[in-house]
Amino acid sequence: MPQDFSIQPYLNDADILNKTAEQIQKDFAFFDLPILFEQNKTSAYTLLYEQVLPQIKKLLAINSQKIFSLLYRIDISESQLKIELQKNNEQTNEEIITHLIIKRCLQKVVLRKLFSPHD
Repeated sequence: MPQDFSIQPYLNDADILNKTAEQIQKDFAFFDLPILFEQNKTSAYTLLYEQVLPQIKKLLAINSQKIFSLLYRIDISESQLKIELQKNNEQTNEEIITHLIIKRCLQKVVLRKLFSPHD
């Protein structure tokens, strides 16, 4: 998937956002990090962001090595993270990481939907 993948077209797609939330819950559960998500069509991205951000803050404060394991599991490279951290001075590291995680999981869901013969 290209680096310039935009999540904008999918932010109003309840099915995509629900599947994205399920993917994030699955990835975070592997590290015993609970993510609660209730379907809400109007602010699904915001609700998901508000669940992921505190977990990222906690990981960075307590166990920074675990954050790299989580990012590896989600398929976000260290180089990709460094690029995003360098080019974005308006957000905290936690906010940037949270957006990267949601965006990458959304990409996975969109790819599955586009290439799955069952949908």
